[in-house]
Amino acid sequence: MKTFILENDSIKAVCIAYGAILHQLWVKDIHGVPTNVIMGLATPEEYLTDKWAQGAVIGRFAGRLVNPIQVGGQSITIENENGVMLHSGKSGWHLKNWTPKYTREQNTITFEYDCPEGSSGFPGSVHAHVTYTLKTNGLEIQYQAKPSATTPINMTNHAYFSMNPNTPIGKQKLFIHADHYLELQNLVPTGRKLDVGLTPLDFRNEKNIDNTPLDDYFVIKKMNHFISSIYSPDTGIQMKVYTDQPGVVVFTPPHFDAICFETQKFSNSPNIPDFPSTLVEANQEYNHSSFFEFSLRIEG
Repeated sequence: MKTFILENDSIKAVCIAYGAILHQLWVKDIHGVPTNVIMGLATPEEYLTDKWAQGAVIGRFAGRLVNPIQVGGQSITIENENGVMLHSGKSGWHLKNWTPKYTREQNTITFEYDCPEGSSGFPGSVHAHVTYTLKTNGLEIQYQAKPSATTPINMTNHAYFSMNPNTPIGKQKLFIHADHYLELQNLVPTGRKLDVGLTPLDFRNEKNIDNTPLDDYFVIKKMNHFISSIYSPDTGIQMKVYTDQPGVVVFTPPHFDAICFETQKFSNSPNIPDFPSTLVEANQEYNHSSFFEFSLRIEG
């Protein structure tokens, strides 16, 4: 399986076309040692049987949706398991081969995918593309999609990060610029926003993750802004996350040491009128941008 490399003096990204996956991301630690901060699989071929969508682009709808969904006043039945769809089900874009357009000299690669009408039960076909661009100090991900009919679209990337692959994620320091998170019932948003104060989900002051399990949607205070960071005192590597989306799902998987920052709109939004709409009308364009910035920091 072919890999595509973006590289400058400080960062190296490795991508593959299957799932438009971000396979590796190498940055230097405080000793100048290159460190892969993506907890991906050992070889590209292993992603073909991966159940966790590691490093992949999620679409057409990231997160959970309760069946049926409401689109234009109609109830539409979507693929589901026990009444809930996760990451667009068996036809999710993380399971598809994307077409690459590679410009190594400009340190950018675009992956394109044409999703057929009716995929996973959704109305309309969608032409989607995702562009990874390496900057001097980080990696930008730009998402664009245009449907043929009104349909919900909510894209993200499912990379698992660790600023120190040799230590537990609980020993790394997390900051989240959010006063509220979404109340969940069986991991599906109910429509209520809850205050993070006096809960384990209050990361407004940077602190160790410790043993706090995370699979939560944080409503960020300010879009187009720095929303979160993860930092390892051992390597000195700090990653800051920026996005134009209203929130982020922060997820620590139970079976290995890593953390996801899934920038996106609210899950289950087609069924909750008070949530910002994720519906994109025919021939209109969905846009979403996120940036992962790296720096070195020494405590003391």
